[in-house]
Amino acid sequence: MDAQDETHQPAVTPPGADAVGPGPADEAGAVVAAELLGLLPDPLRMVLEALARAPEGLVADGIDAGRLVELCDRFPALVAVEPGSGRLAFRSVALAAAFRAALAPEQADRDRQADRPLARADGTVAAILTAQKKGDFDEALRLFHAGGREFFMHFHGLDACLEVLDGFPQAWRENENVLVFAYTMHALKSGNVSRARHLINRRFGPEAQNLNVVLDGRDRFPLDFRLFRFLMAMYEDVAITDTTRARVFDALGEVALDDHLQRGSFYNAMLEVAVRRREYETADEIARRARHHYRQAQAHLLGFYVDLYQAILCLLRGALTAADGHARHAEQTLARVPFDTPSDARLLGLVRAVIRYEQGDVRTLVRFLNDEFDRFAYGEIWPTVAELAINYGGQALSRHVSSAAARAFLDKWRVQEWRSNRFRLVITLREVAILQNGNRWQEAADLLTAVQSRANRTWVEGAVENLIRLVDPQEIALVMAWLRHLIWEVPTRPVLRDQIGALLTNDHLTDRQRVTLRVWSAYLARRHRDISTARSDMLKALEACARLGTIMPLAEEPHLVPTLLDDKRIGSFVLVSNDVRQAVRRLKALDMPASDGPQRAGLTRKEMKVLLLVVEGGTNKFVARQLGLSEVTVKFHLSNIYRKIGCRRRAEAIATAKALGWVA
Repeated sequence: MDAQDETHQPAVTPPGADAVGPGPADEAGAVVAAELLGLLPDPLRMVLEALARAPEGLVADGIDAGRLVELCDRFPALVAVEPGSGRLAFRSVALAAAFRAALAPEQADRDRQADRPLARADGTVAAILTAQKKGDFDEALRLFHAGGREFFMHFHGLDACLEVLDGFPQAWRENENVLVFAYTMHALKSGNVSRARHLINRRFGPEAQNLNVVLDGRDRFPLDFRLFRFLMAMYEDVAITDTTRARVFDALGEVALDDHLQRGSFYNAMLEVAVRRREYETADEIARRARHHYRQAQAHLLGFYVDLYQAILCLLRGALTAADGHARHAEQTLARVPFDTPSDARLLGLVRAVIRYEQGDVRTLVRFLNDEFDRFAYGEIWPTVAELAINYGGQALSRHVSSAAARAFLDKWRVQEWRSNRFRLVITLREVAILQNGNRWQEAADLLTAVQSRANRTWVEGAVENLIRLVDPQEIALVMAWLRHLIWEVPTRPVLRDQIGALLTNDHLTDRQRVTLRVWSAYLARRHRDISTARSDMLKALEACARLGTIMPLAEEPHLVPTLLDDKRIGSFVLVSNDVRQAVRRLKALDMPASDGPQRAGLTRKEMKVLLLVVEGGTNKFVARQLGLSEVTVKFHLSNIYRKIGCRRRAEAIATAKALGWVA
C-alpha cells in the first residue's frame, strides 16, 4: 500500500490514544475542529460529535442515510465508511483526537455558563424587589425589562416571576404591556389558556383574540404585542395559513437585529408551525436560527425547547438515532437552567420514554403515563407535544394494558382548553387505530364517517391520482385510516394496490407512513398471489425500520405483519440480514396481542367479519347490510361459527370471542 492509499484509509482510534497529553499541534487541530463544528448544520454536527465520542467508530446503518452521504461527500479527507466493518470512522487517529479535544471543554463551559445566569437571576430579582419596596417602580420596571421582559420566568423561574409581578401596583400590572405579557405567559406556562385570553382581552379588547386582525392592525397594536399574539396562538393551536405566516414575517422585519430574545422566540413559535405542517427541512433551518439567537441571549430554557422540538420532529419523521441525539442536547441545555423547572423535566421525560418505547422498552412509557400524566397534561404543553403523547400513549396502553385504558386516556385529552378541530382529529384517529387493532372495525368506521372532511369513504374509494397531490398531514392520516379499513373489508379490490402505489409517490409522507404503506402493499400482493412483490415490499419495510431504528410502524399492524412473516415464501426471503432479524426480534419482544385463535378455530375470513360485527352489537339485518349479504347467508355463517367455537347462542359466542382476546 503506498502513502496516498494509507492516508485515505479510515482509522479507528486505538484504545488509550487520548492518554497522550496534547501538544501545540493537537491544540491547533482542536481549535480548527471546534470551528468546523460551529459552522456545520446541526444534523452533521451531531454525527461528528457522536463519532468523536465513539473510539470504535459508528455503525453506518444506524446513521440517517442522507446525512451519512452528505458528510462523506463534503469531507472525504475527514471521514469514511470502512468497507469491512461498515463503520463510520475518522481518516486518522490525529483527526479523531482533534475532534475529541474540541469537545473536551464542553462540560467546563457548561459549568461556567450555569453559574452566570444564577448570579444574574438572584441579583435581578433581589434588585427589583428592593426597588419595589422603595416605591421606585420605574427602576423596577427597567430591571424587569433587562431581566427578560415577558420571558422573565424563563430566566428566573415561575415563582420568582410571580413574586416580582405581584410587587407592582395594580394599575401598572393592568396597563404596562410588558407586565401584561408576563402575566399572560405565566398563565400559558401554567396550562391556563382561558386565563391568558382573559388578560389579553382586558388589555387590548376583544379584537385582540383574532390573530389576523392583530397582525393587520399596525396602527392600533404595537409590534411587541403583534409578535406576542403570534406566540400565544401556538398554545391555542390556531391554524396558521400562508397569508398569516407572511404577515408575521413582515412583523419580524421591524425587530432590531440584535434583539436576540425577540427573534429567537419568533423562530421558536414558527418552529411549531413548521412541525405541524411536517415541513421538515424548513423546521431544521428555523431551529438553527432560534438556537443561534437564544445562545446569544443566554436563554438556556428557551434553547431547551428548540432541542426538544427537534427531537420530536425526528420522532415524527421516524429518525430515532437523531431524536436520541437531540434529546441528549436538550438534557444538557436543561441542566444549565439555574432553577428547578419540573414541568419541562416532564416534557423531556415524555420524549425520553417515547424513544425508549421505539427501541422496544414498553414499561418506561407506561410508567410515565401512570405516574406523571395528570401533572404533565394539565401544565404547559404545546399541541405538537400533546400529539406526541396521544399517539404513543394511546398505542402503548392499548397494546400493553387494554383498549379500555387507552380510550380512557384519550378522553382525558378532550378536556384541553384549546380543542381545535386539528387536535380533535388527532384524538379521533388514534381512537380509530385502537379500535381497528382491537378488531372493532365497524365502530372505527363510524368514527371516521363522523369526521367532516372531503376525504370521506366515498372520496377515498375512488381516489388514485388525487392521493399523489395530498399535502395536509391530517388529511393524509385520515386517508390512511380509511385505506386500512378498506384493506380489512375487501382486500381483493384491484384498485387498492393502485391506491397504495400512488400514495407511496407522495412527497409529503413521513418515513413511518412509507413503512406502513409498504406493509399494506406486501399484504395486498400476497392476497393477489404476487409473491415477488410481497417479498420486495416487506423487505423494504423491514430494512427501513432497521435503518431508522424504530419498530413502531410494524407494531401498528398486528394483523398483517405476523401473517406476512409466517408465510415461509416471504419470511425466509426477507429475514436475510442481521439488522432485519434484530428488528423482528424486537417486534416479537413486544408480545403482539393479535390472536390467531380464529384461524385455529377454523373460522373463515367472512365468518370472522360476521362475528366481529355481532360482537359490536350488530343485528343480522345490520351485518347483512354492512357485508353485502342476505340475512339468510348471515344466519348460515352464524350457525357455522357457533359449531366451530362450541357455542349455542349469540350471547355465548360474543362472550367467547371477548374471553379469547379476539376482540378488544
